[in-house]
Amino acid sequence: MFKKRLIATVFALFSTYAAAAPELMSPVEIEFGQYAHIETIEITGNINASLLRLVDDSLQSNESDYYVISDISENAQQNTMTISVDLYNDMNAAAETVAMN
Repeated sequence: MFKKRLIATVFALFSTYAAAAPELMSPVEIEFGQYAHIETIEITGNINASLLRLVDDSLQSNESDYYVISDISENAQQNTMTISVDLYNDMNAAAETVAMN
């Protein structure tokens, strides 16, 4: 009994402190799920850069679960693009973590 509880606690601690970047999600999935909007950020980078790589690199140390790209704009004169990203947390995962403890 004690061993099972210890394993569950260790698993919960490691899953809570995982340093993973948020995952891309479609806006439709956000509408039909249990997700909390955290914030909206703008990422600016080179117009020739890979869009997903630029976003992934910018969100590497972010603690949210998912992100949705809401807008992309380009400035050809300055050779830049600006990406608006909405960050979300999965409310189901938070409820499961609380239930385990």
